[in-house]
Amino acid sequence: MHPVRVASLVVLAAALLPQSALISATEPVPYPKPLQTITARGVSVVRTFPAESGLTGWVIKRDNRQMIVYTTSDKQHLLVGELLDDSGHDLTARYASMYVLKPDVDSLYNQLEKANYISDGAASAKSTVYVFMDPNCVFCHFAWLALRPYVKAGVQVRWIPVNVVKPSSALRAAAILTAQSPFKALEYNEGHFALSSEDGGISPAIKVAPAIMSSLTANRSLMDAFGVNGTPAFVWKSADGKVQAKAGMPPLSELPAITSLPEQPEPDHELDRFR
Repeated sequence: MHPVRVASLVVLAAALLPQSALISATEPVPYPKPLQTITARGVSVVRTFPAESGLTGWVIKRDNRQMIVYTTSDKQHLLVGELLDDSGHDLTARYASMYVLKPDVDSLYNQLEKANYISDGAASAKSTVYVFMDPNCVFCHFAWLALRPYVKAGVQVRWIPVNVVKPSSALRAAAILTAQSPFKALEYNEGHFALSSEDGGISPAIKVAPAIMSSLTANRSLMDAFGVNGTPAFVWKSADGKVQAKAGMPPLSELPAITSLPEQPEPDHELDRFR
């Protein structure tokens, strides 16, 4: 799986926090000064909670992305990253399960129809799967290969381009979305994918039109809203009608449940690692 780099703890913090934000003044404020610094940059505080060793935990949010940060007991410093106990357990993950708000996936699922996606498979498909993908994501390429038999068997995959992996991702996504046949352009990108360099096969567009950039941004925001943090990211309805979301290339054994189809033969040896 390609993680969404700007959504990772360290990189997101680097984007939001200037160096001066790590040490603050001592004036009394509603929030500790480091948090004031980032709220002034568009971050909102969702909730706070007591954490281990005198730390205070904060769930913060920006552009539908939530993360946990900590302030020290003197309220002068803000800490970002995994908080491990003396046994090596990730307390940040535990706090996330307790305090980070879960997305309303049912409402979000209805928004997928409005995304700028590429249809792969018959309109009269037996089932539909949405996949957020980056044209330069090697694991998205593996997802493309793995889903070929299922498309033939009756699933429609709706590929939703995002740009998260490389600077050229937006340009390749633009080349696909503005092609005369976006599906054929996507097919070419995956058919000529360069595994050694992890580059999509289609030539990048010279520039990205504002409308396309806007749709890529909207696609990314929708992906973030589902709470998935890497590509590919699958969204589907299970047999009982519940909306499911999962980031990363799944084991091949999970594809029948994702597609609501019987297991299909996967002859491509590039997929052996996922068997």
